[in-house]
Amino acid sequence: MSNETSSFMQWHERDRVKDGLMRHPADSKAWKKFDNRYPNFASDPRNVRLGLASDGFSPFGTMSISYSTWPIVLMIYNLPPWMCMKQPNSIMSLLIPGPSASGNDIDVYLQPLIDELKELCDNGLKTFDASTNQNFNMRASLLWTISDFSAYANLSR
Repeated sequence: MSNETSSFMQWHERDRVKDGLMRHPADSKAWKKFDNRYPNFASDPRNVRLGLASDGFSPFGTMSISYSTWPIVLMIYNLPPWMCMKQPNSIMSLLIPGPSASGNDIDVYLQPLIDELKELCDNGLKTFDASTNQNFNMRASLLWTISDFSAYANLSR
């Protein structure tokens, strides 16, 4: 809905330097493979590409208390490198509190998010592009996850 944000959401396609060097996730083999596999999705640079980051921590600052919190954050990779990892552009989609780590049960918490992401990928959502002053069908896809090995084991099961 913002003119500034709207134009930056297409930076990866319009303004990125394409010289074969790895400067942005759009330069990666995974991004290019996704584009080749899903040309309909790739045809509109406004479609959102996401990364999911997760890791548990003890909110009380001590390892002796058996309580953990697991934030699930979505990163928007359409944005330029100086914006995509900044807090205002991160989406806190879940916060899983509990007396212990969610472990292998993390899929129960993630299921609503997965369902919503599948809907956004398959059907999209009509939204407004402020840079062109027109509505379009925005789609979104999760490209990868970012975590340490213990969280990776739980997320990838």
